[in-house]
Amino acid sequence: MSTSLFVLPALLLAAAAATSKTVVESLVMAPSCQSSCGGVDIPYPFGIGSGCFRKGFEIDCINNGPVLAGTTLQVVYLSVDPAESLVMLPVAWQCYNASNPGEAEDYSNGETGMNKDGVYRISYTHNTVIVLGCNTFAFTASARTDDGGSAASYPNIKGCMSYCNNSASAEDGMCAGAGCCHVDIPPGLTDSYFKFWAYDHSAMMEYSPCDYAFLVDRTNYTFRRSDLLLDRNRTSPVRLDWAIRDNDDDTVPDAVLSCASAARSTTTEYACVSDHSECVDSINGPGYSCSCSDGYEGNPYVVNGCTRFWPSSTMPPPSTVRRRWTTKTI
Repeated sequence: MSTSLFVLPALLLAAAAATSKTVVESLVMAPSCQSSCGGVDIPYPFGIGSGCFRKGFEIDCINNGPVLAGTTLQVVYLSVDPAESLVMLPVAWQCYNASNPGEAEDYSNGETGMNKDGVYRISYTHNTVIVLGCNTFAFTASARTDDGGSAASYPNIKGCMSYCNNSASAEDGMCAGAGCCHVDIPPGLTDSYFKFWAYDHSAMMEYSPCDYAFLVDRTNYTFRRSDLLLDRNRTSPVRLDWAIRDNDDDTVPDAVLSCASAARSTTTEYACVSDHSECVDSINGPGYSCSCSDGYEGNPYVVNGCTRFWPSSTMPPPSTVRRRWTTKTI
């Protein structure tokens, strides 16, 4: 079993819990649908089991822990508004042997295959690519092809190079090219696959025998020199954007790739079913998500999911207060 490279901040977990609590309280689910797994709330359109999720949003509950269906990717939280989730993705690596430090002897590309139905995009506003090592270049790409592994086979390439003059080059808290480098990712990244270029490590085997590369929520990682000696079997927290992308193919006449196309469609089920809900075009790839209108909160993907709320700084109009109190005393 993989171990996490990062400890999620308490504030992040608290915010996720608060978001999920609001969702669950407003969610009307079929009695047979499982509403949580391992302490993680599963709001519709996500779901566990037949009939409990919208296509592409299936979650498996394995060993009392939620994972994206058909994968081993652990789910930390799911949010309907904003339309995002937090999952643990594998760290890619390649390692050298002292007897042949010019060639990597073993590697893992940290490949993820989580996007069979086109639901997810890796958030370019929250995540960054981190590369660790000395004499190390790595890049990430999506939609790897099978035409021989050339650079042209990997769209959306983003990467950087990390270099060290000696064992003291890397400094805790610094990720600016010495032992650690980072780079933003573009919109539209659907999956992750890392590729390394091999450089001679003969002068650095004691302090940098391996290269590492991973995506990570930028608020969840601070470089430490000791990371140059990481264990290989690690994961990192990554934010995913998701959207309703029914028939994610712009060559199909009735493909639902925006709010406008959803309104015109006669073959797909409109997702924003609650009263007082609104359609919002995705900013990371095609598709749309749903949001409760101003003054309402809850889950816009279920009937009657958006309910009226009063901000803590204000009180409802007196007439409304009297009506509510009268109703309770009858």
